[in-house]
Formats: sequence, C-alpha cells, structure tokens
Amino acid sequence: MRDWVRAAITPRMLGIFALLLVGAIVCVRLGAWQLDRAVGAAEQQAAIEQAAREDDPPVPIAEVVGPQTSFTQAMVGQRVEVTGTWEPDLTYWVPGRDLAGETGYLLVTALREDSTGALLTVLRGWVAEKDPAYLDLPDGAVTVMGFIDGSEAAETGIRADPGGEIDSISVGALVNVWGGPIYAGYVILVSAEPGGGAPGTAPDGLDPVAAMPPPVLPSGGLNLRNIAYAAEWFVFGGFALVLWGRMVRDEVRAQRAQRAESAAAAPA
Repeated sequence: MRDWVRAAITPRMLGIFALLLVGAIVCVRLGAWQLDRAVGAAEQQAAIEQAAREDDPPVPIAEVVGPQTSFTQAMVGQRVEVTGTWEPDLTYWVPGRDLAGETGYLLVTALREDSTGALLTVLRGWVAEKDPAYLDLPDGAVTVMGFIDGSEAAETGIRADPGGEIDSISVGALVNVWGGPIYAGYVILVSAEPGGGAPGTAPDGLDPVAAMPPPVLPSGGLNLRNIAYAAEWFVFGGFALVLWGRMVRDEVRAQRAQRAESAAAAPA
C-alpha cells in the first residue's frame, strides 16, 4: 500500500491526475448535457404531437375504438365524433375537481350510439355547483365531438342513483351500473349539435358548462440517441480515472523492479 501511495503522490503522477480529472469532469458535464437534451427532445416531440392532434379534424369514433374493445395509449387525444342520443338518467357528478384554480364538479353523462346501441361515457364539462338543471338535455339525435381519453381508476363502487356522485370517471365501474355494450374510454366533450348540455351552454340563471382541456399526451420516454451519447461521455470520464489508476500501477511495478535489481546488484 505504501508503494501505491508513494507512486501516486509524485509530482509527475499528481500532474497527470489533475489533467485526467479535468477531462473526467468535462466528460461528466457533457453526459449530463446530453441527458437534458434527451428529455427536452422527447418533451418537444410530445408537444408537437399534442398540437397536431388538437388541430386534426374529427374522425368517426369507429375508426379509433369500438365498443367492448381494449383501449390503448395510442388512442389518447384523438379527436372523434359520434352520433347518438343522450341518456339523462345515466348521469353522475365527480366532485372535488379543479379548473382554473376553482374546485367544482365534472358532469358525466352516457350517450347511446345510434349504429351499435353501445354506451359512450361523455365528460360534458365542469361546473362550480351541482344543480339539477344541468341534467336537462335535448331529446333526439345529437352529434358530439371531442377528445377521447382512457378510463380513470375507481376508488369506490358506484350506486345506481341517477344524478349521484362518483369519485372518478371509471368505465369499469360504470358498466356495472349502466350495463353493456360500452366503450372502454370516454370522450371529453368539445361541442354538440344540438348544443344543449355542451360546454358554453347553460340553464337559465346558471353559469355555462366549462370545457375541460384535452388530455395531455405522454412524453414517450427519452430520446435514445441522446441517451447513447450521454452513456459514451460517462464511459469516457470513467476511463480517464481508470487510466490514471493503471499508470499508478505501472509506476509501482517499475519502482519495485528497480529496487529488486538494486538489491540483486548490491555486494553480499
């Protein structure tokens, strides 16, 4: 151990160590910069995709998902339209939800699709107070347009009382009350024709139903190319320190060999 310490603290080895340490620090900083770029690139790509989906024209919901079929992450945020009739008796309030810094209720109503007879969960919007007047909806066919999103997790069961409260928009829990067939996801309503009950409309004397924002798309992870570059820089930084360790080891071997030669050449 003493040989290693003596070899490491020589002026020559200390100078080499200082140079390699600076190089290792530079490599680590470059690796950290590449990690930041990896996160930023993924977030930028997600933001571009989010903006594109919000501006896309709506497509029939049948082109995205069907009743009694699995919902995938790739469907989130798709702009869809569907024609059906409102089911006012299949309406629930979701309390304790915030919008623009205020706490209120989400209003969820079932829409029975014309072509299949399946039920679609529709998040009609946000209101500050729970008033029965918000449950009044127009009769007859209505065409709704909005963004599709995945079901939330349910914390408790759902009672069959119309106009009751639920803790989340859980299609898995709603199907136990509504029955099937039913869509696995739900639609965040943007507009409806005719427009009764849609965002921007209001019963007499009440505030309009406020529109909820479209779902936020996941960032999709990290940019793999920048991750690879970051790993390379970290390896380079570690290699610089390993290189110094090997140089110290070689110096120790050289000093020991020199002492052995001197001892062998010394007179008995």
